[in-house]
Amino acid sequence: MKRTTIKDLAEMLNISTSTVSRALKDHPDISSSVKIKVREAAETFNYVPNDFAINFRKKSSKVIGLIVPEISMFFLPSIINGISSVLNSEGYRFFILSSDDSYENEKEHIETCINSRVDGILISMTNETRDIQHLKKLKEMEIPAVIFDKTVLQDAFESVIFDNQKNAERSAEKLINHGCQKILAIFGDENLEITQSRLKSFKNKIEQYPEIQLHTIFCKSADVVKENVNSLLDNYSFDGFFAMSDETLMGLHSSLIKKNLNNSDKKVVVISEGKLPKYLDENYEYQINNGYEMGSFAASRLMESLKKTSSDVVKQAAQSYYL
Repeated sequence: MKRTTIKDLAEMLNISTSTVSRALKDHPDISSSVKIKVREAAETFNYVPNDFAINFRKKSSKVIGLIVPEISMFFLPSIINGISSVLNSEGYRFFILSSDDSYENEKEHIETCINSRVDGILISMTNETRDIQHLKKLKEMEIPAVIFDKTVLQDAFESVIFDNQKNAERSAEKLINHGCQKILAIFGDENLEITQSRLKSFKNKIEQYPEIQLHTIFCKSADVVKENVNSLLDNYSFDGFFAMSDETLMGLHSSLIKKNLNNSDKKVVVISEGKLPKYLDENYEYQINNGYEMGSFAASRLMESLKKTSSDVVKQAAQSYYL
């Protein structure tokens, strides 16, 4: 059955489309009898208002585009929940586009959002993204955007990121305070700014204690972590472990179980969203990165931009928020 339109209802009832429209809106100029007939016909023939057409007339789609590097079980679900909580309360909907960690896909997704007439964009960038040239069109078209989690050096858009230096330093302090002398620190992709930032802060803190031996490795996935740690544990002994993310913790945890070290007195510290460590081992300590907080804060910043005038959005100075 095709979708019933206002025109269809008007023809059925032999009245004008404007009368049908005003009756559905409970306009005081329309008699009660006509309103009843229109509503009964609308219910009988499953009339559904065309939100796109309504919002187009209002110059607002009430839709937000959410672009993420990849769909993953780590961290992203909490961010989406945070975003959803804010957008739903503001009467907005959103759709999710995954870039599959491809810069070219990310550029295409920006165009998709523009062509879909979104009111704004929330974006976490891919590992391949090095600049924001592909986002400049958003400024030209006065479409507000907020970058969250993964970003690059830029001064055009607001960004919401975690304080990576603080989190890495506090993680190092946990291992130091536990008395660890031989520490294995597991980081992600060596080419990423977030990795280098956490590495620098972590090393700087550990190097304040010359008696501590630090071994660092870089792994792009949980499987690579597992493979590398398995090999290291065949030849070295560590009393402390640092994982820079939940994904690296998964690989580390698997290795510790294989080597029967999961129930030992060895200390494990991770920068985490907070849920995974508690499920894997209650003795794991973590420095929390709250994904829900990041998602809700980024969405709130975007809503604030949407409430400003177009000229204010264009003139708005970029600001970075650290959580």
